[in-house]
Amino acid sequence: MKPRRVRFTETANHHVDRERAWWLENRDHQNLFAAELEKAIEILALLPGAGTPYTQTAVPDLRRLYIRKLGCHLYYTFDADDVIVRALWGARRERGPTL
Repeated sequence: MKPRRVRFTETANHHVDRERAWWLENRDHQNLFAAELEKAIEILALLPGAGTPYTQTAVPDLRRLYIRKLGCHLYYTFDADDVIVRALWGARRERGPTL
């Protein structure tokens, strides 16, 4: 099994920056954010089908992976070579991200 390359859209990068800043300002275990995000990226690279389909969007084949310790979902699409992370979004929000 060949790992896929994981790339982030500009929107997803903005979401990660915003969430990281919030995490560093409001949480005691500051290293947890980077560690959990890295684990999620590793999972997506090897097993992109691990996430669940997210159909409340116009983006075809969008999936999301729940990162329990962060309380966030990574929204992404994938093909044979790449995983494209499109958003990092709080799971407690009442709606998904606008993509």
